[in-house]
Amino acid sequence: MSRIGIDVDGVLRDFCGDLVSIVKKEYPQYIKGNPDEFVIDTWSLAESFNCSKQELQQIYWYSHCDKIMGNGAPMYGAIKQMYDLFDWADEKGHSLVCVTSQQPHIRHYTLSWLGKYGLNFDTVYFTRGRHKWRTPVDYLVDDSPENFDNWVRGRGMQEGYILMDHIYNQHTKSSYRIKELKQVKEIIDG
Repeated sequence: MSRIGIDVDGVLRDFCGDLVSIVKKEYPQYIKGNPDEFVIDTWSLAESFNCSKQELQQIYWYSHCDKIMGNGAPMYGAIKQMYDLFDWADEKGHSLVCVTSQQPHIRHYTLSWLGKYGLNFDTVYFTRGRHKWRTPVDYLVDDSPENFDNWVRGRGMQEGYILMDHIYNQHTKSSYRIKELKQVKEIIDG
């Protein structure tokens, strides 16, 4: 029996897509280049935009957190695949928990978002990204290259860290990279 942690932003919720939509609409001056071709292609968010890190954080942590965190769009196919993972975990005797890094003042939005989609994890861990490796899980599905590096340093191995594939984490050399949540079963079942 394995304990499997699932991240929210970039795995279940399309944080980047919603952020880009809001910036294009409300802060078009922050978009670099052609708005129709704009993508977040680096983990350092502010490097993708024409604004400071603080200005960007103001958008997603304060001014528009209700839209991004509370009413954000799910990643394509993630909700159905998560339901399937719950069924698989129940059948196999695995435990699925949520492991996410959220600012304390907006955690209620994430809990509400999970509930809105019926993602009823037994446990939700709110922990800073750099400390996710300390969470009592055997596996962690996450999109962060920084969290990957911290996992490898902290646990002394990359086994157990399942990297959700995105354009901004292509430089991360993971042996456990997935494009869809359903692939978690293949990694764990071998």
